[in-house]
Amino acid sequence: MRWAVAALGLSMWAVAQDNSRDQPATTPAPAFGQNAPILNPENPPISGLDEPALELRTASRSFIAPALQLSQSAETNAGGQFGSNDVQGVTRFLGALDLQQFWSKSDFLAEYLGGGSLYSSDISLRQMHALGIEAVTRWRTGQATLRDSFSYLPEGAFSLGAFGGMPGLGLAAGGMGTGGGLPGFRPSNGSVGLVPRLANTAVLDIVQSINPRSAITVAGGFSNAHFYHNTLDLINSDQTTIQAGYSHLLNRRDQIAGIYGFQLFRFPQGTGGQVQNHIVNLRWSHTITGRMSLIAGAGPQYTIIQFPSAPDDKHWSANGRVQLRYKFARTSLVLAYEKYTSSGSGFFAGSDTQLTRFGVKQELGRTMDLLGDLGYSHNKSLQPFTGAGVAGTSYDEGFAGAILRRHIGRAYDAFVAYRFGEIGFDNADPLCGSVGVGPCGRTSQRHAGTVGVEWHPTPTRIE
Repeated sequence: MRWAVAALGLSMWAVAQDNSRDQPATTPAPAFGQNAPILNPENPPISGLDEPALELRTASRSFIAPALQLSQSAETNAGGQFGSNDVQGVTRFLGALDLQQFWSKSDFLAEYLGGGSLYSSDISLRQMHALGIEAVTRWRTGQATLRDSFSYLPEGAFSLGAFGGMPGLGLAAGGMGTGGGLPGFRPSNGSVGLVPRLANTAVLDIVQSINPRSAITVAGGFSNAHFYHNTLDLINSDQTTIQAGYSHLLNRRDQIAGIYGFQLFRFPQGTGGQVQNHIVNLRWSHTITGRMSLIAGAGPQYTIIQFPSAPDDKHWSANGRVQLRYKFARTSLVLAYEKYTSSGSGFFAGSDTQLTRFGVKQELGRTMDLLGDLGYSHNKSLQPFTGAGVAGTSYDEGFAGAILRRHIGRAYDAFVAYRFGEIGFDNADPLCGSVGVGPCGRTSQRHAGTVGVEWHPTPTRIE
C-alpha cells in the first residue's frame, strides 16, 4: 500500500496549498436538470461510475467531427513474441468520426475508430476497429447512463492509442467511467503476440438521490474477450459485474460511500473453473472543484472457484483502490493504485491483480503538449495451469511512454512518441519452439518510436 500512502501524502500537501484560495462550490449547470448537491457533476456519488470533473464546464453543443491520423513506427519485437528482438517498421492509419447530440434531459455520444496496421516483416495489413457509445438520460432526482465499448484489434492493448494517441475525442478507448466503480471494473486483454482479439463491454449505471446529501447507485456490466488465430492458446473469458452502493456528502468537499459487488468470471470448459467474487468496498473522497479529487477505498472479498470435477476453492482476500487527480495551471496528473480480481488477460483463468499507474500532461506554451504514462502490474494466477494460457503462477507487466504533440493551426497536429513495454512470467512459455511462436523465453520486451501527423477539422454543428 505504499502507493496509497504516497497519494494520501500528496493530497494533504495539495489541500494545504489551496486552503488560502478556496472558492465557493460551483452550482451544477442548469442543463443537467439536477437540483440536489449529491448529483453535482463536479462531485458525483463515489459509489457510481462517474468521476469528478477537473475541467470547467462550458456550453454543450451538438456536432459531428471527423479526424485522420497517419504514423510510422520503428519497433523492436513488433510481434510481441517471447525472447524476440527483431526490428521492423509499422505504418498505421486511423480515422475517427465523433457525434455529440445534446437535448434538455439527455445526451448521446458516439465514436467510431477504424484503420489498419501494415507490418514490414511480412507486408501484412491488419485491421483495427473500435466503437464507443455513451447515452445519458436525467430526471430531477437522478440519471441513468448506458456505455458500450467494442474493439477488434490485431494485438493487445499496446496497439490502440499507444503510438501518439488516438484521433477523435477518445470515447472509443473504452474508459467506461472510472470514478467509483469497483476495483477492476474494467476488463483487460492479453498483450503478447500478434493474436487478433475481439472485446466488448456494456455497462448500465443508475444514480438516484434520496435527499440532497445522499444517493443510491446501481451498476451492471458484461464484457467478453475472444482471441482468433490463437497460436499462443490464450484463454477466452466472460465477465459479469453487478454492484450497488450508497453515497453520503459530509460537506461540499468530503464524501463517504459503501459498495457491495458480485463478479462472475467464466472460461471455456477445460481451461479452468468458474470464479465467483463477493466484494465489499468502503471509501472516502475529498474534492476541490476544478483542482483535485482523491478517492480511497478498501474492503474484503470472498472468492469461490468452482472446478468441473474437484472441490470448490474458497478464500478471503482484500481489495482496494486509491486514485488522486490534480490540476495545476499548466499541469495535470493522475496517480492510481488498484488491487482486484481480473479475468487473467487471456494468460490465466483468473488472476489476483495489483496495478499502479502514473500519468501527467504538461502544456509547453500555447502550441505544444507533453504527455507521460508509467505503469506496473503484478498478476498471480488463481488456478493451476491446465494446458491453456501461459504456464506459470504469476507475471509482471510494466510500461512507460511519452508523447510530444505540436498543434499546427487549428486543424493539424504533429507528434513524436516513444513507448516501452515488458511482460515477464515466472515460467517459460509452454509453446516455445513450436511453429509460429518464435524463440523460447519467458519475457517479451518491446520498444517503439513513432512520428505522425493528425488532421482534425472544425466540428460541424448540428441542431
